[in-house]
Amino acid sequence: MAIEIYRKKTKNFLVYISILTLLTISIFIVSLSIGSSMLDPREVFKYFFLSSLFKVDERIAIISMLRLSRTIASIFCGATLALAGIIMQTVTRNPLADPYILGLSSTALTAVSLSIIISPSLMVYRQNIILVAFIGAILGYLATLSIAKLAGGGGLALILAGIAISSLFSGLSHILLYIVQNIVKTPYVYLLMGSTQTVLLKDLNFMIYPVIVLAIASTAMFKPLNAYLYGDEYLKQLGFNPKTITIVASTIAALATAITIAFIGIVGFIGLAAPHIARFLVGSDHRFSIPTTVFIGAILTTLSDIAVRAISISATGIGELPLGVVTAVIGAPFLAYLIVKKVRE
Repeated sequence: MAIEIYRKKTKNFLVYISILTLLTISIFIVSLSIGSSMLDPREVFKYFFLSSLFKVDERIAIISMLRLSRTIASIFCGATLALAGIIMQTVTRNPLADPYILGLSSTALTAVSLSIIISPSLMVYRQNIILVAFIGAILGYLATLSIAKLAGGGGLALILAGIAISSLFSGLSHILLYIVQNIVKTPYVYLLMGSTQTVLLKDLNFMIYPVIVLAIASTAMFKPLNAYLYGDEYLKQLGFNPKTITIVASTIAALATAITIAFIGIVGFIGLAAPHIARFLVGSDHRFSIPTTVFIGAILTTLSDIAVRAISISATGIGELPLGVVTAVIGAPFLAYLIVKKVRE
């Protein structure tokens, strides 16, 4: 009976993954086609997948390559946020948890703002902002982890420590931002509400390879994360130390989140919504839900980035909206739904 149920779940999972893969490819093509200069999606598809069979207009090749970096960034950062989200929801046993619950976003913003005040000449370069934001996010996680360990460890301690760090550095970062805006104009604004507009092709190697490593590492967590769903005692019966699993899993989530903050800034709700959609489709078994979550996160973020460009084209004069604005508009009703559902349960 159990084998039959597993086979059915596996079959459903393969169907959904196939659909999501095709959907991701389709959205990838659409993303490359949309901008101030519109392209024919069929021609873009030919250029990327059938270039050996068809001759493609050089204009299409040039424009597609210019949009490639932000499209790939949307896909990978969305997938990364979704991965971090499902891990954090599991280890904290909190369906409202997201990747930023550890306080990483506020510490990253504080680090960048402080660096601009100390050395404004160095912080005009985007690569320096990326590095400082990443370091700030990691230091924030280490502070959260230290407080959580002092409080006895576990998911609840991690949440409370994250809230404390987030509140402290959120206030500090806003004070520093007020000072910074009177010192120098720098491209750090993307950190506040997220944007893929500033991502360059040369950035992708520093983004993609670490994300792939973290995704592979997360596959080793399938069994303990599944056991986490049934409580600490069940984890111990299987030979796992709950506190160790919490630290390892949250470290994977923290590194993944730090990478996305460094490259595209703070993009909310993707890490919250994607895991819930995945569980609705394939259930809570992490062997199925994690890969599904990753695809859904990539799709949601890329669709949001497409929406940002579509709005900027139709509403001339306002410039390009931050990515976080669109994800917030989409995610806020979803968050309200989750809260109502949680209260009713």
